[in-house]
Amino acid sequence: MNIIDIIPVSRGDNPADVLLKNCRIVNVFSGEIEKGNIALFKKRIAGIGDYDEGREVIDLEGAYIVPGLIDAHLHIESSMVSPVEFAKTILARGTTTAIADPHEIANVMGLSGIEYMIRSTEGIPVNLYIMIPSAVPASSMETSGARISAMDMIGFVEKFQNRILGLGEVMNFPDIINGDRDSIAKIELIRHKYKKIDGHIPGVLGKPLNAYISAFVRSEHECTFVEEAREKLSRGMQILMREGSVERNLVQLLPLINDKTYPFVSFCTDDKHPVDIIREGHIDHNVRLAIEHGIDPIIAIRAATINTARHYNLRSMGAIAPGYKADLVVVDNLRDFNPIMVFKDSKIVARNGRLVTEIVSQNFPQEKVNTFKCQKINEKDLELPAEGRFVRAIELLGSEVLTGGCVMDAKIENGMAVGNPSKDLLKVAAICRYCEGKSMSVAFATGSGLKKGAVATSVGHDSHNLGVLGTNDSDMVTAANRVMEMGGGLVAVIDGKIVSELPLRIAGLMSEMTSKEVAERLVELKEATKTMGSKLPDLFMTLSFMQLSVIPKLKLTNLGLVDVEKNDFVSLFVKEGQDV
Repeated sequence: MNIIDIIPVSRGDNPADVLLKNCRIVNVFSGEIEKGNIALFKKRIAGIGDYDEGREVIDLEGAYIVPGLIDAHLHIESSMVSPVEFAKTILARGTTTAIADPHEIANVMGLSGIEYMIRSTEGIPVNLYIMIPSAVPASSMETSGARISAMDMIGFVEKFQNRILGLGEVMNFPDIINGDRDSIAKIELIRHKYKKIDGHIPGVLGKPLNAYISAFVRSEHECTFVEEAREKLSRGMQILMREGSVERNLVQLLPLINDKTYPFVSFCTDDKHPVDIIREGHIDHNVRLAIEHGIDPIIAIRAATINTARHYNLRSMGAIAPGYKADLVVVDNLRDFNPIMVFKDSKIVARNGRLVTEIVSQNFPQEKVNTFKCQKINEKDLELPAEGRFVRAIELLGSEVLTGGCVMDAKIENGMAVGNPSKDLLKVAAICRYCEGKSMSVAFATGSGLKKGAVATSVGHDSHNLGVLGTNDSDMVTAANRVMEMGGGLVAVIDGKIVSELPLRIAGLMSEMTSKEVAERLVELKEATKTMGSKLPDLFMTLSFMQLSVIPKLKLTNLGLVDVEKNDFVSLFVKEGQDV
């Protein structure tokens, strides 16, 4: 669109392409509700006022209209659906812009995985931006599928400069604080292009935080208590309040918001399953939750729109004003905040939570390749020759990325340490998917409550090797090998029979099914784990974090048992009385 073409419409000399009449307009600049009409021209807002001519006229009959919602930080792969299917799901809930960090697929497929995310979403009616992942691999203590260096980033950022907003969450904060040159080189590359650097520094305050922020890191989504968020905000960070499927931090952080701090707060989901998006919503849920807990509706809407747009330099998004993109959400009222109509680029794309437009992938060359190069396993691969009675066990903590660690008395049979479901001590294994031979580790975990069967998953943050947990070796073998056969997925097995599964053929992370179908399979898998005795809210989600060797405390990668706090491998067997 040329500026010269919109000006006559703004003046009222030419009719609008679309005229929205009788609107209650949420003005994120003034903080007021305006009554008036909105003139739309092509993909932009031409003006607000007493416009009365339009080639198409839509009477909103006094409904409230707000800017299209923006998710400040998310990982599409966590939805387990394709990027286009994800876009369909969030668009129906009023999210018209999303800022994605594809570090999951990047750890599996490298730059080709990121390019798939970009290419397959070109031209769709969602503004999908990318933060190029900063940590591929996330750790040297596991085998990843790829490696992305600062040199690799240079040409890639140039190639997709309009879609890449900056550097994804810098998770390896010890390297930044300690002045690691390779890690800082990535930041230097991106900040000299005047793009944003996203943070990830849970619980760190004081001088170490100052050192981290001095490396031009300007946002944080990992705050879990308000005092932490207050210090980080006061040091110049945009606080991205997270409400996902597992990490639900929004309510605890809301006391941070007041008349002085609200511009420096944004909303994000980080990781959210389609079950929860369909059931409760996306960023619209964050807005509703904030309002329910006493936040002024307009301030909540600002956190979901203009605050994020300004932080990420999205100059024509996040507000209803002349020249801004015509990305709009009509809601019934500012308390229930139910999206009843969604406009993208002046066109109605959703009504009452359902899409009314077709969204098609660009069919970028197939990336649905089987990334599993490993050999199938057998029961002998899971044997643990006993080196004593006492073993370190990973404590599974339910809806947490954290795991604990403890020492337990193992059961010994024929010189082998075996699981003991009666004591909630089960075998767990991490199997490298990228190795043509067998590269795997076996250990023990407690806390699942599983009494029978086994589960396996190809979602294992961040390198996404195969994880399997079970009450017996036979079912563990069946579950793990089935994941390999599918090219990735989630599997539940009882007595050698597959009782539920979800294929994830796109890089072993995402499904070709619809969000509704994936949601139904995830519910089925959850129910299966309950019948197997699991006492965790989501056993598969918990298992997906078991390999995350940058988050405390005890983790298992394909290379061994990791004590994250010591940043070192530790032995499975310990002497009696020895600390974990």
